[in-house]
Amino acid sequence: MRDRNLRPDLLAGLLPTVLQRVDPERQLRAYAVWQCWDDEVGEAIARRAQPARFRNGILFVTVENHSWMQELQFLKEDLRAKLNARLGETDPPLIRDIYFVSGSVAKKRATPPTTAPLHQPTTEQESRVPLLPTSGDADIDAALARILRARARRRART
Repeated sequence: MRDRNLRPDLLAGLLPTVLQRVDPERQLRAYAVWQCWDDEVGEAIARRAQPARFRNGILFVTVENHSWMQELQFLKEDLRAKLNARLGETDPPLIRDIYFVSGSVAKKRATPPTTAPLHQPTTEQESRVPLLPTSGDADIDAALARILRARARRRART
């Protein structure tokens, strides 16, 4: 019969033992890739490729088309090194290899454009130029602003 005065073990003390049994090679840490993927690979790649699964040290990444698969194949070692460094596992590496597979990638929601003006009007003529929402790309915004200013100048001449 068990002594009623014995205190139960704390869950915090048992958790490392249980995790060691379930995951002796500590590969569960690799699933943090899903949270840091976008930051590590950049926005352009994150829109076209997403991690799909992890098994035996291999990260499977779904890529939207073959041309991006080819491009990522050239970047594979850099991506693997970045991800392992972010996970804190470089020796031995947690992610030993990355396999790219073709498939559909979930579209990320674009941030809604703001209604800030592209430029500040400097003349009365330019004050008649309609304000457009920003596109999120400074080069595109500047090009659109130049087009609108040129259009306003042409209209002023007629």
